[in-house]
Amino acid sequence: MKSTLKLLALSAIAATALGSCSSDEEIFDVDGQGTVFFSATLNSDLKSRASATDDELRESCLLWISNSDKNLVREYMGLDNVPDNGEKLVAGHYTALAWAGDSVPASFTDRYFTGSQEFDVRKNSTTAVNITCRIANSVVAVKYADDIEDVLTDYTLTVGHSQGSLTFEGRDERRGYFMMNSRDHDLEWTLTGKLSNGDEYTRTGTIEGCAPAVLYTLSIKCSTGEEEVIGGAYLTIEIDESEIVVEDEIQLTAAPEVKGYNFDLATPIRAEKGTVGRRSLWIKSSTELKGIVLTCDYFRDLFAIDGNDFDLLQMTDTDLAARVEAAGITYQLNHDADNDWTTVKLNFEDTFTDILPDGEYAIRVDAIDAKGKTGTGTLTIIVSDAPVATGTCDAASVWSTKATITGEVTKPDAANPVLCYRKRGTATWTQAETTVNGTAMTAALTGLEPATTYEFAACADGYEGAVATFTTDGTPQLTNAGFEDWYTYKSDKLWGFGSEGSEKFWDSGNTALENYTFIVKLETNPTSKDETVKHSGNSSVRLKSVNVGGIQFAAGNMFIGEFIRTDGTNGVLGWGRSWTARPTKLKGWAKYSPVNVTKDNSEYPNLKKGDLDNGIIYIALLDNSVIKEDSGKKYPVIVKTKASERTLFDKNGSNVIAYGELVFKQATDGDGMVEFEIPLTYNRTDVKPTYIMCTASASIGGDYFVGGDGSALWLDDLELVYE
Repeated sequence: MKSTLKLLALSAIAATALGSCSSDEEIFDVDGQGTVFFSATLNSDLKSRASATDDELRESCLLWISNSDKNLVREYMGLDNVPDNGEKLVAGHYTALAWAGDSVPASFTDRYFTGSQEFDVRKNSTTAVNITCRIANSVVAVKYADDIEDVLTDYTLTVGHSQGSLTFEGRDERRGYFMMNSRDHDLEWTLTGKLSNGDEYTRTGTIEGCAPAVLYTLSIKCSTGEEEVIGGAYLTIEIDESEIVVEDEIQLTAAPEVKGYNFDLATPIRAEKGTVGRRSLWIKSSTELKGIVLTCDYFRDLFAIDGNDFDLLQMTDTDLAARVEAAGITYQLNHDADNDWTTVKLNFEDTFTDILPDGEYAIRVDAIDAKGKTGTGTLTIIVSDAPVATGTCDAASVWSTKATITGEVTKPDAANPVLCYRKRGTATWTQAETTVNGTAMTAALTGLEPATTYEFAACADGYEGAVATFTTDGTPQLTNAGFEDWYTYKSDKLWGFGSEGSEKFWDSGNTALENYTFIVKLETNPTSKDETVKHSGNSSVRLKSVNVGGIQFAAGNMFIGEFIRTDGTNGVLGWGRSWTARPTKLKGWAKYSPVNVTKDNSEYPNLKKGDLDNGIIYIALLDNSVIKEDSGKKYPVIVKTKASERTLFDKNGSNVIAYGELVFKQATDGDGMVEFEIPLTYNRTDVKPTYIMCTASASIGGDYFVGGDGSALWLDDLELVYE
């Protein structure tokens, strides 16, 4: 059955028909303008996939709106950035273009979709525009005959072009997705395996003129046809070409939205008893709402119920419904069945808010739609005649030795408002240097102790506010930062960090040498333990660039993470480990002994043969907005060194919170190790990291196999500094 994958939800339209709503309650005004609501569908070739993948597609969607002069008038990146109230455009003719997914040369998982739609906008009218996006990849699948093992075993099929390739191992039933380009119009394939007599078998071919949204199925059969004879049977390879058929419908809609009407729900409402007044919330959903659950501890006594919550839309207790309405909690709901959107205006009348006793009331609102998605908002009302109120300490403002605390001046005649803090368990308050801007109070605390809980409160003459707490970050250090722990493997031919069998914190490219039979000495490893050059303890790590067996240049390297797999003579590496603390520097000891570059590459023009090699060490803190996967392993950074699909770390990437590097451009002084410091520059201080990565190489161009055979970098006693 043909169906579509909905990428952008048709945003819930404002409540223009909410029954008793007055004109000042309308969310938007289209007078004199046209309003456009955008949606898009993706023609999916697969059954529903994990919601996390669907969310990534929704977030990656790029939407362009151009006018009749082909000028770009609107641009949106991601569903969440498309206005939920519709977009106002002047009357005229427009074209909407949409792109979604990842445009990569070859992938088993990443797909790319494109589409366009022309539309007209009229004044004082509402227009719904849907953009149908077709898959832009050429798709390849492989099918083997049931009796193929009678002729061929250990078979693989590799398909690709100059920019990337995929290998189907055995009866791999996945589909391969390829983006074609101006240079590559064909896909080359290679079938390899082992014949029944033990001989190796290879056969190649071409899929010519590959087109987007077309599935190419390579059927490999044993028959009595006229192809080559193998083991008494005939092996035929047929290429079946068919248009992509859509298999399933996955709706990617945003969760219902809960907002304050003319106020920010994130800011508590503070007032003296009897002066709170009416407060209203808007609930908007791109589909039908099935429930609106209100939760507050105050409800237990107010409505004489067993729990502290009730569902406004599903109340079967008519007496309770009457008590809720009489108390001043009302709502108006409007559902448009034709366009499948819902709006609700939820009112907390003054008959409810003005009788609240002194105290803090957190009323949570959970809006549940027909697809089971929930949107949540919390209305916080603080009834008090206190002159000041203790605020919050945002988690992102708390470091190892510093934090920012807040409060609020709630009465204009508050005398000497100030924020105070103390270590939990002590009695004496310390007055912080407090800034008062209007009603907002802030104080930046420094000199705090790591991994320690502190209390703080807003105070004024004769008044001490409620006490709140925060806990400073610890000062964790990198595992095995002195490089004392090692093991050997591959019959004692290769060095590994830490202990065998444990989760790797550090790893290196040594794993790529496993299949080189001439590696017979640990000393020839690009990354190795060294007991002769060290700062303290028994050993350091030595990174030495070598031309392995005269065949392949390998830069001495190490990194936080794991060597995932080899790809021929290339590597696929997973970088990063879980981390939440925020250091300001990386210190350590190093010795660098470079030689002139012996292997260069036109793709890395920074160093050429004869130039003095450079070494590098760099560190980064990352968020979790980018997660890559390979061979079932997930990392924030996956590095691939294969030229046709080279993927490297981007220090300017959107997921990089902080970064620092040190490039060794010449030999370090003396015969021993010298101390170094790498300051971390923070791109963002409003978020805590999720991962840490650190990488070092004796040859800065190692990712491109550029460097000097013999350049060596020793590191020891790495230390993270916290301020």
